[in-house]
Amino acid sequence: MIPNHAVDEIMDILSTRMSITSDEIAEILKKYDVSGDMDALQDSYRKRLGQRLIAGIRDEKGQRELLAVGNEYIIIDCCNDQKKLSAIQHKLKSSMDSLDESAQKVQGRQAFLRRFSSKRKGHKA
Repeated sequence: MIPNHAVDEIMDILSTRMSITSDEIAEILKKYDVSGDMDALQDSYRKRLGQRLIAGIRDEKGQRELLAVGNEYIIIDCCNDQKKLSAIQHKLKSSMDSLDESAQKVQGRQAFLRRFSSKRKGHKA
């Protein structure tokens, strides 16, 4: 749980600078004594390392060979379980939709900046 004071400080930085680094967030959380159970942190670290290992297993075209259903990694080419394949497909579709929405947001901002920039150049002449 993140203390309200830490959240406020993070939000203050975001509202002032419009950005914050992960190092700054870590320092703020450290300042407010936010910490986790050492065993849980080690388990989390090990799971992250394992996930990176699994994500790196690719076929000759560079596509992932294994994908996750919950906490289980499945070799896609060997899976005959329709429920698991459907769950993986749903998760991938959801991720793609979310990424598409984020990409559209970035593209909208870039288009605005291009329009703004071209209008400023037109006024200088």
